[in-house]
Amino acid sequence: MSNYHKHQHIKKHRVLVAKKRTKALFVDRLTYTAAVLEPLITLPQVYIIFRTQSAAGISILTWVGYELMTLIWVWYAIAHKERLILVYQGLFAIFQLGVIAGAVLYGGKLI
Repeated sequence: MSNYHKHQHIKKHRVLVAKKRTKALFVDRLTYTAAVLEPLITLPQVYIIFRTQSAAGISILTWVGYELMTLIWVWYAIAHKERLILVYQGLFAIFQLGVIAGAVLYGGKLI
């Protein structure tokens, strides 16, 4: 076997090892910021529902669907010890429950 072919054969069986970074990248910090801020965007919806005591135009089924999908992500985050996903989806779960509670209390549509 020629040297070239030996190199190609060995190259196929190498295992990539992830290097640990000592310094967080800007995109990492930005992602953590988004994970906290994005769920907070739901707060005005919760505020409006409870302030006006009206959930007109709110679909309970849609928000329950969002909540179920969020709980799957929370479960995934716990199972894989993914703190970022847990923070992000955990906050969403809390705020979505506020929308659902307001919709049930103040006449949201089932569909």
